[in-house]
Amino acid sequence: MTGLVGWALVGWAWALPLPFIVLGLFGLPRRGGAVSFLGPLGVLGLALVGLAHLGDGSFVGGAGVPDVRIDGFLPFLRDAAFVTHPDGLALVMLAVVGLVSTCIYLYALGYMEQDENRHRFFAFLDVFVASMCLLVLAGNITTLLIGWAGVGLASFLLISFWWERPGTLSAGAEALAANAIGDAALLLAIVVLPAGIYSFDDLAIAARQGSLVQHDLIAFLLIVAAFAKSAQGPLYFWLPSAMAGPTPVSALLHSATMVAAGVYLGVRVSPVLAVSPDVSRLVLWVGLFTMLFGGVMSLRQDNLKKGLAFSSVSQLGMMFVALGIGAPFAAFFHLVTHAAFKALLFTSAGGVIHSLHGEERISQMGGLRKDLPGPHLLFLIGALSLIGLPIVTAGAASKDLILESALHHDRWLGIVMVAAAGLTGAYAGRLYFATFYGLRGMDARGGDSREDASHGDGEHAVHAPSGWLVWPLVPLALGALGFGFLEVPGGLLSRALVGVVEVPEATPLGTGVVTGLGLVAGAIGLAGFFAGRLLVPSQSMPAPAPRPVWVQASVDALDFLAEKTLAFHTGRTSHYLLATLVTTALAVAFVLTRS
Repeated sequence: MTGLVGWALVGWAWALPLPFIVLGLFGLPRRGGAVSFLGPLGVLGLALVGLAHLGDGSFVGGAGVPDVRIDGFLPFLRDAAFVTHPDGLALVMLAVVGLVSTCIYLYALGYMEQDENRHRFFAFLDVFVASMCLLVLAGNITTLLIGWAGVGLASFLLISFWWERPGTLSAGAEALAANAIGDAALLLAIVVLPAGIYSFDDLAIAARQGSLVQHDLIAFLLIVAAFAKSAQGPLYFWLPSAMAGPTPVSALLHSATMVAAGVYLGVRVSPVLAVSPDVSRLVLWVGLFTMLFGGVMSLRQDNLKKGLAFSSVSQLGMMFVALGIGAPFAAFFHLVTHAAFKALLFTSAGGVIHSLHGEERISQMGGLRKDLPGPHLLFLIGALSLIGLPIVTAGAASKDLILESALHHDRWLGIVMVAAAGLTGAYAGRLYFATFYGLRGMDARGGDSREDASHGDGEHAVHAPSGWLVWPLVPLALGALGFGFLEVPGGLLSRALVGVVEVPEATPLGTGVVTGLGLVAGAIGLAGFFAGRLLVPSQSMPAPAPRPVWVQASVDALDFLAEKTLAFHTGRTSHYLLATLVTTALAVAFVLTRS
């Protein structure tokens, strides 16, 4: 790939999945989706080639790269151009989306093997990935809106894929409702943009020069859109319900794609947040609340996928905290590592569910580490990266940077964030031990023997997952362990983003791979991980040894807090929308009075 032609190819990377939609419409190939993985694989390849050009000094962070531009594409908007801009930020995100999507496509070949509608499923996936890639490459808000709406529509189709099952259509409708709020906010942002602002680069330059009028309102509208896509604050409601879709959908939506889009937008418009302190404080407090709320809610879930979904809500909240304190690079770094370990957790959990004939309740699991050694090891790697085990996991490196940034911003905020590592460890440990240790739920109640449950032919039989459910996850496991080295100690990621995202001159990690604060947070997270065993549903675990008084008091306090918080999750879309409208109105009033 050379010169302007090469960069134009990168700018059209979003179109690579589209031909496979046509194949699917004609029922080709016979095995649905057999070649669809070539679309995201091509996206990954183009992104890596583009990053290689950045590395050889052709451009600085992608600044000055040639755009793909079609003027007058949407003439009813002030900025009517269709623009893709493959700068450093877009290329890194494109590589992450391409890698995770390729692994999940291959995984889905095994997971959906017996489904009669495989061609339709992979066609929806192709629409989703193409829309996400367009969102990532967008050079202006108009193009972003096209990808943004496409991702929302495709998410409805995928979440509602098994539409004949109770609750799936309403779950898809909840996702669509939340996305509609984000779409409306983006449209309003386009309307209020001053004349002459035609790209994200123009927006950033105007913000840094102090010439961006109505910057508070613009920042607020963009952040509302980000909150809707990333399930923050009152807009969290759609994410747990999205578990009604097939597990490959859950893995794709909740790792590197749909929910990541809100954080990606926040990073992209971080210069506007930097000149809007009131909106930044809103981002900080909403992110902090959502981080703690998601963690507590995860502790109360009996459904394995929903437990992981609330984990995503919590981790995304941490990224928004980083955005709120002016650390967009730290937020993006954690977004990259989270993509690997969260996709790994969802897909390995899907291997367990598939082996149990669709059983998703952790109270019916337990003792599966010997029957399912592959999913067990993969889930453990993902869980350790989630809690941030220092040195050996990617999650530790990115989380360390957020914690150091939080402590530098405010000492008490840093302390709360470090203490929350114990909450992360607790919900990760609870899911892990409930699934892979103790006794199966039926055994704890005196039902089938372990041997019968493992090798019998009944509905509770455990069958070994096919290679399609294990081997495509190896790259994700390697990413969950090694993506931290993209930044520490060599600073490769920050060099790719120079000129696009504000990169600290020297990260707290320096030339090492962990700080003292990171070691403390890792130790707290590991302690919480093992304490999570005490929170496992009792019917799937043998009777535990007597607990010390302080441990029992902590468990009771967490149970009480989680039970009270659970009361807010009514499952009624009308309640969520009412809360969203009231909260949005209050926030708009706050921003306007301070403008």
